[in-house]
Amino acid sequence: MKFGRVTIFVICLLAGIAQTQAAPAQAQASPSPKEKQKRSAVPNVPRPAPEFLWASVNGKVKRLKDVEGQPVVLIFATDPQQKEFKKQVKNITKVYKNLAERKALFFVAFTRETGVITGSDVPFVVLPDPGSAADAYRVGDFGIAVIGPDGNLDYATDRIIPGIKIINVMDNSYAVQSQERRE
Repeated sequence: MKFGRVTIFVICLLAGIAQTQAAPAQAQASPSPKEKQKRSAVPNVPRPAPEFLWASVNGKVKRLKDVEGQPVVLIFATDPQQKEFKKQVKNITKVYKNLAERKALFFVAFTRETGVITGSDVPFVVLPDPGSAADAYRVGDFGIAVIGPDGNLDYATDRIIPGIKIINVMDNSYAVQSQERRE
């Protein structure tokens, strides 16, 4: 009786392997022009950035999805006087002109106490519910995330990064890297 079950299992396993090997041959068939256009119009987003909310100048509640098409820099800090936060803002300020040319948006979530951001002309939007954003991004006392125009979380770290690194991440977003691999 055991021999029969094992035989059936092996046959099913071999059938599954054969079916899996046949699938790539079917997938390699040339996609239609309409399928190609659809693939390029909707980039693959393997790591969607967690959603967060803020109030616009006119008081309307906005969400991350509302700024799709623009890169986003999101910084988490305990407060505006935190040493890491000040260093990160200084690094961003040095390359702000280049980031502005890329239409980057800048957000900050102060997790312990809020305040005024000094020493920079970068237009940061302070998130009203920093705790939920910090939880969604799983950060501690300090962190920075770069979200691509496609909504993909392209980079996240708990270390201070040079402004040029932010530019490099924006220029080499997941969508750009995927396109380069296809060509």
